Amino acid sequence: EANEVLKAPDQQTRFAGIDALVDKHVDMRRVAMFALGQYARVITDAQREEYFPMFREYAKLVYRDALSEYSNQRLEVTNSVARSPRDIIVNSRIADARPGDPYANSVIHWRVYRNDRGEQSVFDAGLDGVWLAIEQQSQFKSVIANNGGGVKGVDALIADLRRKVQG
Repeated sequence: EANEVLKAPDQQTRFAGIDALVDKHVDMRRVAMFALGQYARVITDAQREEYFPMFREYAKLVYRDALSEYSNQRLEVTNSVARSPRDIIVNSRIADARPGDPYANSVIHWRVYRNDRGEQSVFDAGLDGVWLAIEQQSQFKSVIANNGGGVKGVDALIADLRRKVQG
């Protein structure tokens, strides 16, 4: 599916396709809670109502940015590692990388979560060992901590996400 989306003739179509893939395959709620780190325990119901849609839009922007660099390249799964029955790492690479392509030898990682019903969803994505959700968690925890931590810090994070999403 991703290979077809990335072949879209224009940026608007490509972005719409990336958004649809994210909605279909990424467990956005799980990623959003993970990104809060220990602050997930203090978020209020009112903050959740505001945070989840804001995080969803922010994450789509991040995925658009990360995936927009690929054009007519095909991803190929190289292997997978079951860390547990629910946690699987799938490794891939660009199968038809051109000479000089900066990602030619890169390993693209997909962390997949399997729920009780056996359904799978992407939980994280990474490139050469750098994981997106882990980087987001580090950034989010920093914003929260630098703004007093707790509920007050979560409010600051939500405001920061709003600025990023609304440009």
